Amino acid sequence: MFACPKCKSIRYARERQKTAKCLGCGYQIQIHSNKIMILARAKDIREAVETVKFLKVKMKR
Repeated sequence: MFACPKCKSIRYARERQKTAKCLGCGYQIQIHSNKIMILARAKDIREAVETVKFLKVKMKR
């Protein structure tokens, strides 16, 4: 899981995925660990979805 560098919206991507489109602002994110901050990792899609939900709630506070 990571935050969009433009709007800070939280999203997830597969381990070897190179790009992802932000669902918040539409920005095309280059997924490189030196360009974005990895917030968490998940073992499967279900855990990723739950973690994104948790992080979104946490960020609103």
